[in-house]
Amino acid sequence: MASKQNKGNKVDTKVVGKVDAYSYISANGYPEVGSFSNEKDIQRFYKQLSTDQVKDWANLEGLEYKPCPEHEAIDRMRVCMAILRKHFPVETKAATVSPYKQYSTEDLVQMALDNNVLFETTDDDRILRMRAIMALRAHNIIG
Repeated sequence: MASKQNKGNKVDTKVVGKVDAYSYISANGYPEVGSFSNEKDIQRFYKQLSTDQVKDWANLEGLEYKPCPEHEAIDRMRVCMAILRKHFPVETKAATVSPYKQYSTEDLVQMALDNNVLFETTDDDRILRMRAIMALRAHNIIG
């Protein structure tokens, strides 16, 4: 099937599900950022490609992803997600600062002991900290 395109090397999003990705790539190369109007269109496009072609596309774009050689499907998904996020970036939220950062784990445990607040202990400091915070919050000792 001949590839259908608009001016400016854009994939015609009205027929992108029907566009033969192999023909499109051989005629135009891999689509550039802005070639697709929504995520569904690019997903339909790269689903037609082999894993090697998807990896070539990602390498051409200079994308980084965490390879997963033991699972081919996971590896392909990671490459596809890298391409998708290059074309349709997701806004990330700024990291929020925990209101409990001011307290050390030892301070939290001591606060619980001072206020007779019981909670389950563990050897893992991160879990101990979380349990202390949850118990102190449940007793309205910390916000």
